[in-house]
Amino acid sequence: MLHVTRHTLHDNGFTLIEMIITLAILVIMTGVIVTFFIFLYHEQAADIIRIRRINIASHAIKIMSSEIRKMSRAEDGSYTIESASGQTLIFYSDVDNDGLTEKIEYSLSGTNLERKIIEPTGDPYEYTSAETVTVTARDIRNGTDPIFKYYDESYTGSEASLGDPVNVTAIKLIEISLDINSDNNYLTQPFHIETKIHPRNLKEFN
Repeated sequence: MLHVTRHTLHDNGFTLIEMIITLAILVIMTGVIVTFFIFLYHEQAADIIRIRRINIASHAIKIMSSEIRKMSRAEDGSYTIESASGQTLIFYSDVDNDGLTEKIEYSLSGTNLERKIIEPTGDPYEYTSAETVTVTARDIRNGTDPIFKYYDESYTGSEASLGDPVNVTAIKLIEISLDINSDNNYLTQPFHIETKIHPRNLKEFN
């Protein structure tokens, strides 16, 4: 006798509800995987930005520290430091090791830390030639906060910096403080670096 077997949808495969549930699980898993890789991408990008900021800041601090440390009197007899404020420092130093002291100015222009150099010329020497302008560091986020702070010989570690207007002949210690951020899309907080420098020749002019 011929028997006819009736097969339901469940007997042949997934039911509609099971298919919907399976698709939902796949969508969720795909979303989790995509989110994970996006997170990794942003973390990697953030690490690259951090390294870039550290390199920029370290390079700027290295250059400025070397030039400030060996500052000395100008070729025309002017005092070692011409002007000192929170975001501008003008001094004299032999930055190219040619035996003559150049006039150096560090100042903040927008988010660029600029370095201006004037070579001494003439007989007697004068600082009237055209200045050479370079950018020591970009993406400086100090805003109105000082890049430079100055301390006198009484500084032991906790005393306040010299107030404005700064008496340049009282300066014995200079602090450089930089906030750098090269990409606000990945890192909202700037990288902060600071150092204190004792110009070795200032003690000669007490």
